[in-house]
Amino acid sequence: MILHMERASIAELNDADIKKLIDKQAAADLKYDRLQEYYEGKHDILQTVKKDSTAPNNKLVHNIPKYITNSFVGCFMGKPVAYSSPNEEFMNCLQDIFDYNDEQAHNAELAKSCSIGGGCFEMLYLDEDANIRFARVPAYQGIMICATGEEVPLLFIRLIHGLDKNDDKIDRMEIWDEWRCRCYISKNGSNYQLYDEQPHYWQDVPFVYFGNNEEGVGDFEDVIPLVDAYNLVQSNTANVFQYNDNAILKISRLGDVTSRDVRDMKELGAIILEDGGDIEWLIKEVNDGALENYKNRLWRDMHIFGGVPDLSDENFGNNSSGVALAYKFSAMEQICAVKERKFKRGLQRRIELICNMLRIVKGAAWDWREVDIKFRRNKPQNMLETAQIVQMLADVLSKESRLGLLPNVDNPQDELERLQAEQEAEVSAFGGDTSAGYNMLASALAAAEKETGEDKP
Repeated sequence: MILHMERASIAELNDADIKKLIDKQAAADLKYDRLQEYYEGKHDILQTVKKDSTAPNNKLVHNIPKYITNSFVGCFMGKPVAYSSPNEEFMNCLQDIFDYNDEQAHNAELAKSCSIGGGCFEMLYLDEDANIRFARVPAYQGIMICATGEEVPLLFIRLIHGLDKNDDKIDRMEIWDEWRCRCYISKNGSNYQLYDEQPHYWQDVPFVYFGNNEEGVGDFEDVIPLVDAYNLVQSNTANVFQYNDNAILKISRLGDVTSRDVRDMKELGAIILEDGGDIEWLIKEVNDGALENYKNRLWRDMHIFGGVPDLSDENFGNNSSGVALAYKFSAMEQICAVKERKFKRGLQRRIELICNMLRIVKGAAWDWREVDIKFRRNKPQNMLETAQIVQMLADVLSKESRLGLLPNVDNPQDELERLQAEQEAEVSAFGGDTSAGYNMLASALAAAEKETGEDKP
């Protein structure tokens, strides 16, 4: 939860005010719990109860929320974020910290939490060896308080819920400001009691907010009613088929027979009826056309409003041109563009806090603004078409610019340096005549063909 308050009001927060904030956060927990449950496949259809206990009660879960989140996380963070800086020493130090924290996997988990709940927090801290670490904090565990009109936090309240060895409820609260962390504890709902206070040395509130969008809405939050409707209609369809499979046999004017006679007739496959007699199954009629149209409409709407393309569509793979793929992924791209702006702000804040600590520990006056952050989409590409376009631009764009158009080239400058190194190696190996290598290869092939007696073009 993000709150904006006047600076004077933040400084005057007392225990009663903080208790109100915690109660407000507890009410918001219901939203996060519901969204997490839908991601895990625990949908409302599983709680359906039939009035008739003998009636079929299928509960089919179609986990579209998980599909939407995984699609967005794969597209947005499937390829790791690329960092660059003209200050090589700074970049190497920063990369060592990222590698130590497995930053690529950590970013993917942050993106998943944002996709599910609309946002999450990150906590930076020092481990026992004084190494800089960062960890994900779920949105329901944190309250970030900023000054009105500002985004830098002045206070962060972290809530941790657990049980002791006797299964008694233990609630812990940490209040972080620019200089210290105050720790409180509550047992079985009692008032919070201060039990520890420590400086944290960051000279700033060491928490970062990563938002999915400005409204803090998850990627599938608006689609849940459609998912419920789709689960219900599919479950009811299964119920109808199950009911018809076990339908009651209606027989009229069978004559003077016993139940044993009916059983024998079923085994023999023949039934003798009196004049005017009839036999039929009591089944439920289904309008297949209307039912399938309704299902298809729900399926289409879930993809439209969820912003993900329907990869099962038969027409999806028929046109793989770059323009066609861009059009099919246009809705997802627009949503990812919003994600990128919000996520980039969080990454910049993370690097700023790291620079603060490096300045304190190492005396390094590095500026977080020197780091360039580049996001790369992980989505289908028509590589042949892209390569042809790059080739056609040879007369109007530099090699570095053209390499930047290729999705599999992370750093065009590094690629140019490797290309130059390969050319220099060839010149060094063949005395300045790069054609010598090709002549040697041709001679070797000719000799091999002569030994095998084959005449190959």
